[in-house]
Amino acid sequence: MQTYVAEIDGRAIFAFRSIDVVRAQAWLDIHTVMRRRLERIESGGLRIWNGHAQILARKANSAEAAAWSELSDEVAESDQIEEPDNITVWLITTDDSRDQIRL
Repeated sequence: MQTYVAEIDGRAIFAFRSIDVVRAQAWLDIHTVMRRRLERIESGGLRIWNGHAQILARKANSAEAAAWSELSDEVAESDQIEEPDNITVWLITTDDSRDQIRL
């Protein structure tokens, strides 16, 4: 598994794991729950996604991959998650404190 980033209008939104970029993009394209969440969540008082802009998957850079690794390790340990590769890590600050670490 590799770390990928969901990017909207050139802004890195969250990091997640996938086998390859094709599957990462497919996950973003079909994940209805995530899309609904992105429409509702705000960052700095603005919605993260307008419901129309393309959400692109790209390979995470070293800082984004490190952020995913560090936060997913914390969550996996505290919540005793068996599949840490399923954790999604926000790379932006959201206005909803429940979304600071994962979905």
